[in-house]
Amino acid sequence: MRNKILAVFGIAFFAALGSGTAMAEDNTRGWEQGHIVQVTEVHIKDGKFNAYINDLNNVWRKFLEAQMEDGDVLDYGMYANSSSREGEPDLYLTVTYKNWAAFDRGVEYFESLGERVLGSPEEMREANIDRGELRTLGSTYNLTEITFKDE
Repeated sequence: MRNKILAVFGIAFFAALGSGTAMAEDNTRGWEQGHIVQVTEVHIKDGKFNAYINDLNNVWRKFLEAQMEDGDVLDYGMYANSSSREGEPDLYLTVTYKNWAAFDRGVEYFESLGERVLGSPEEMREANIDRGELRTLGSTYNLTEITFKDE
C-alpha cells in the first residue's frame, strides 16, 4: 500500500513539474521586425584594394546617397576583413534599407536613378569600369533586424 501511495505522489509530482514548465513557457511574439541589412562579400584581387575603394566612392556611394535622399536607404558601410583566411572575403559591403518595399522599385526607378546620379546612358557606360579586373563578388544575403518589443 505504501508503494502505491509513493507511486501516486511521484506521478503527481512529475505531472505538476511538467505542467509548471509548460505554463512558464511564453510563446507570445515579444519582438518586431526592423530594417533590412544587405551584406555583400567581396574578394579583391591582389594589389587592387585602393582602385576598388575609389570605384566604390565614385559610383556605389553616389547611388546609395541618392537612395538615402529618396528614403529607401538608411545607412551603408564597408568593413575590411583584417584577418581573412584563404577563401574568405577581403571586404564586406552593407546597406541598411528602411524595409522590404525598397526592393520593389521598378526598372524605371533605377534607370532614372542612374541618369540622376551619373547622367546619360553613355555617361553611365563610361563611368562603369570593368570591375571584374578589381574584384570577385561572393555571396550577398539579406538580414532582417529583430528588435525587442517594448511593453
